[in-house]
Amino acid sequence: MATIPYPPAPELGWYADDPVTGVGAAGQAATAGATAKGSADGDIEDWDSTVLSSSFTTKAPQKVYTLHNDSTGQTIVIDKSTLLGRKPSADVPEGAKAEKVEDPTRTTSRNHAAISIDQNGVLWIEDYGSLNGTYIIRDGQETQVVKGTPQELDAPATLRIGDQFFQLTEQQR
Repeated sequence: MATIPYPPAPELGWYADDPVTGVGAAGQAATAGATAKGSADGDIEDWDSTVLSSSFTTKAPQKVYTLHNDSTGQTIVIDKSTLLGRKPSADVPEGAKAEKVEDPTRTTSRNHAAISIDQNGVLWIEDYGSLNGTYIIRDGQETQVVKGTPQELDAPATLRIGDQFFQLTEQQR
């Protein structure tokens, strides 16, 4: 598979919760910008218009999926609506969960993306305005998940969350 380019990791101090002292003017501007526009690290207070809304999944899904990252060894089980991020909000709608993405390169946003299984068993993914994007990779072609627009997702697939690659597979029951 061809190497797919992605943006470099943000500098320390870019995210508001970075443990950095003595951040320069550029770091302060970047941090203020990220918080002000509410995209990379701003809190998402209203989940109603997203794939995490309870109206999106009104009954328990019949399928279970896994996301596996070979680089970090992390496996995330998608058995209900799941918010993915570097430090995801603990305040998600009832019936949903939050999962921390292990990201040693720091390219995953706090609330990066969400994956849900709708009431018909269809899998969906949505980007929450992440800084480095969410991508679906099939046959060497990368498709960006547009911010705020749920996109149907089929397994098996490869997902790029920031610069972390995950294999999405359906679990056999």
